[in-house]
Amino acid sequence: MEHSALSVALLRQRLVSLLRAMPAAQAGDEVSVHQARVASRRLREALPVLGARADEQKLDRVQKRVRRITRALGPVRELDVTLLLLAELEGTEAAAPRAIERVREAVLEERQKRRNEMLSEITPSRLDKLTRRLVRVAAPEERPHVTRTAREEAAAQSAQRARNLKAAIERAGGIYLADRLHRVRVEAKKLRYALEIQRELSQARSMIGLARLKSEQDMLGRMHDLEILIDKARAVQGTLNPRDRRGMSELNKLIRVLEDECREGHATYMRGRPALLKLCDTVIAADHSKPSAA
Repeated sequence: MEHSALSVALLRQRLVSLLRAMPAAQAGDEVSVHQARVASRRLREALPVLGARADEQKLDRVQKRVRRITRALGPVRELDVTLLLLAELEGTEAAAPRAIERVREAVLEERQKRRNEMLSEITPSRLDKLTRRLVRVAAPEERPHVTRTAREEAAAQSAQRARNLKAAIERAGGIYLADRLHRVRVEAKKLRYALEIQRELSQARSMIGLARLKSEQDMLGRMHDLEILIDKARAVQGTLNPRDRRGMSELNKLIRVLEDECREGHATYMRGRPALLKLCDTVIAADHSKPSAA
């Protein structure tokens, strides 16, 4: 029975990417926070490829630990993007400088709190423990009941991710609903990572589907980031004296600008929706993974 050296190398490469990014991320570097979060997501997507080759309890513990790392990094990354969006708006006539500064102050204060929470969750000792566990999980003994190769596991996983994305797209429908569109974005990201794993295990060069998913994911991600900024602006509005009409008006203008871009993004998404559904069907149809002889 095959125990693919490629799948082990793939896991280790993703672990190395995470560990390399973490020191700078913990020091507060925005780019490294993003790189560490992406590396943690890719590591999470690679773990199930081990399938029945790994001890189920050990694999579950590793998956939970990596998921906690992703969740600890997430809020800090989202606030970093919010600050980037505010910097992008700065210097334009789209929003008043005072409105931008008010929101920025609130975001910076929240980011410090979230960063402290991240540091308490992702400690060097916990990273060392994760590394030891992952090394053990990535080199499991062959089990007689294993019936699928790593490539077959990856193909099955990609097909399942495609089904999840298709369901999310259909549930989102054609109306702008931020939470449902965010679900589409999350499932698109998971499918892209799954296809990357499948591509690496098969040592293929084809990028079919990956570029489409990356484009849709980025566009939906932009909409999600704008929604977060809208929420922050509304929260700042709630702290103002109701008689501060100028402040209210400036923040209202900022919110309208952000909402307009969200609507434009949704229109773009709707135009690309049929192609995204077609991609899902293609991935599902390509799953020929069947149990091989033990």
